Amino acid sequence: MDEKKEKKNREVNPETIRAFEQMWHYYPFPVFLLLKNRTIVSMNKAAKDMGIMTGMKCFQLSGSTGIHEGCLGNSALKDQAGKRSVLYVPGMKQVLDSYWLPVPGEKDMLIHFAADITEYAKKEMFPAGE
Repeated sequence: MDEKKEKKNREVNPETIRAFEQMWHYYPFPVFLLLKNRTIVSMNKAAKDMGIMTGMKCFQLSGSTGIHEGCLGNSALKDQAGKRSVLYVPGMKQVLDSYWLPVPGEKDMLIHFAADITEYAKKEMFPAGE
């Protein structure tokens, strides 16, 4: 791919970023505006307060070097539909209610967030002994 075409594919509409930041600013858990390759192009206040930076890949936040096995981002983009997963994350000892939402009118861009619902989760969601 030539350099001009590659740069165009990375450009993000400033109006999309503005709308994202307005809508998600006060959501109490981190929310990310991601490119298909999982580059963080914007985030809400909760994520900024954690020291997360734009340009990172979301999977790097967990120390991973690639897209997480349970990530539904590609499926959400392919189907142009929101996806949800609720599961226990052993490394965090939390039950996360996770969402991947394609951004209408934007190619290969999605919103991703997860809420910690540990205190509301059924006992069956936890491994024995936790």
